[in-house]
Amino acid sequence: MSLETVLILVSIGIAAGVLSGLFGVGGGIIIVPSLLAVYGFNHFDSPYIVHIAIATSLFTIIFTSLSSAHKHFSHGNVEWKAALFIGLTSAVTVFLFSKIAILLPGETLKQTFSVVLIIVALKMLFDKKEKHDDNADKRPEMFRPWLCLGIGALSGAIAAFSGLGGGVFVIPLMHYLMKAPIKKAIGTSSAAILITAVAGVLSYFVNSPAGANSIPYSFGMVDTLSALPVIAASIPFARVGVYINRKTHHYLLTKLFAVFIIIVSVKLLFF
Repeated sequence: MSLETVLILVSIGIAAGVLSGLFGVGGGIIIVPSLLAVYGFNHFDSPYIVHIAIATSLFTIIFTSLSSAHKHFSHGNVEWKAALFIGLTSAVTVFLFSKIAILLPGETLKQTFSVVLIIVALKMLFDKKEKHDDNADKRPEMFRPWLCLGIGALSGAIAAFSGLGGGVFVIPLMHYLMKAPIKKAIGTSSAAILITAVAGVLSYFVNSPAGANSIPYSFGMVDTLSALPVIAASIPFARVGVYINRKTHHYLLTKLFAVFIIIVSVKLLFF
């Protein structure tokens, strides 16, 4: 691997880490298309190239979300019961759906859920200013087991088909259906994504067709060699993202997250 490629991968990790800490997402929207660009730059071609990028993205998300969740927890913004329900449900779903995803064309995977994401984002963007404050600890219990199970199932499907950690759906659904403050939803999403990503990586490993990944030092569909620089950079920068999250007002953070979702959706839909 050339020095230029390593520096590109480190840059990818920095961006993914900041997004993970700031918005409670895994960073897959940065990692997947960037890995595809790196593979093209290095003239690597395979009918499973998108699937390899997705599996590798989920692998890096394990470490990024762990760093992000730990920091969010230190600020009291992780609801562990909800994270556990969502995470375990999504783990089952991502394991089941990854087998289906491997059989689908890469272009189909990249465009999955884009239209729905745009609708959700527009609602968040144009909602009027909310009256509740940032202090989630003063709010009554807002988490419902059955809602968590439903959100987790949807999150797992998204992770399997797109390589995203699922936070782009977990956060707005928690915000609207559970009335969770945006910062609490982001912190809880970070913890839930950790479980989702582990299940996704295991599924892509178990369901990997023979000879699908010829990249050296890989296991299953995970490109370990490319993942390491991304992980090394994303872990510390996830904490930077949490710091920015902590300093940003919840109303502005909601609007920023909505804009982020729109960018994600357009990128998945047209690129």
